[in-house]
Amino acid sequence: MHSFKARFLAVLALVGLAFALSACGGDDAQVATPAGTVSMGDFWFKPADITVAADSEVTVVNDGAVIHNWIVRGAGVGTAELKPGQSIIVSLKGIKPGTYTVYCDQPGHVEAGQIGTLTIT
Repeated sequence: MHSFKARFLAVLALVGLAFALSACGGDDAQVATPAGTVSMGDFWFKPADITVAADSEVTVVNDGAVIHNWIVRGAGVGTAELKPGQSIIVSLKGIKPGTYTVYCDQPGHVEAGQIGTLTIT
């Protein structure tokens, strides 16, 4: 009986250790911190001109009263339509360094001044 109890306790200890170690696992990849934040409003971007490092991310926030988006012309990158109060992180991974026009493609928003530049270094 003594050996059964000892084996049972050993197995129980191993199971507990396995559970404890499983909580330590995970992805060792670093979580990127956005390089900057762009606020969108009626009808502006703040900042209108932003410079970030290559392969970084930008947080885009709609602080306006209507739907807006942030499109990087010629890069195939941008946000979906964001309702007031919504935000999203935009990955700029793979975009070549340079200066790009950013704009809101909602009807009349560019004409009202919702345009800027993104410079990737």
